[in-house]
Amino acid sequence: MEKAVIFDMDGVLIDSETYYFKRRMQFLQEKGVTSGSTQLTDFVGKTEAGIWETMIPTDEHLRETLRKEYQVFRKQHPIQFEKALRASAYTVLKTLKRQKYKLGLASSSPRSEIEQFLQTCCLEDFFDYVISGEELEKSKPDPTIYLLAQKQLNCEKNFAVEDSTIGIAAAKAANLYTIALKQNFPVDQSQADVVITDLSEIADIVAE
Repeated sequence: MEKAVIFDMDGVLIDSETYYFKRRMQFLQEKGVTSGSTQLTDFVGKTEAGIWETMIPTDEHLRETLRKEYQVFRKQHPIQFEKALRASAYTVLKTLKRQKYKLGLASSSPRSEIEQFLQTCCLEDFFDYVISGEELEKSKPDPTIYLLAQKQLNCEKNFAVEDSTIGIAAAKAANLYTIALKQNFPVDQSQADVVITDLSEIADIVAE
């Protein structure tokens, strides 16, 4: 039986959610703007468009102005992907690839950020298919991103590795066996099929 494992990026392969959240809040503070939410969990798993709608929920003109200015701020305060990469990520991907599983990456992050991450961490060759949420009309928890990934990978059995509540919902709606990686902040992962504390546990789960 051919099997595929489809990974989310932020919060799964890289420990990035807290860094991104603090960077956004710092930017708004410097601009003298109050965010629509100051709760980290309100942003986890959303596309960039969804994040900005959460931060600036009512003023569309202000939202677009700040979003453009943030592109410069983001480049001035880049995340160091090598340091954010989960300690066991490379080994797990290598193990799964060696065992002939197909691998996918289905992330809500912008395509440019996904590609930068893969290049910086030398992970491009591991993935058979990569898709960004910004390429779709509907984002997680809509299952489209996982349905497309499944179709492209074309395997009999598919697994998703997620962290956020909406990511888990998207994977389950696409009928994927969903593995949730426990986070260091409160997040509802109760809908996942199994919760793990380290990516190294994935190989045994997929092999069962």
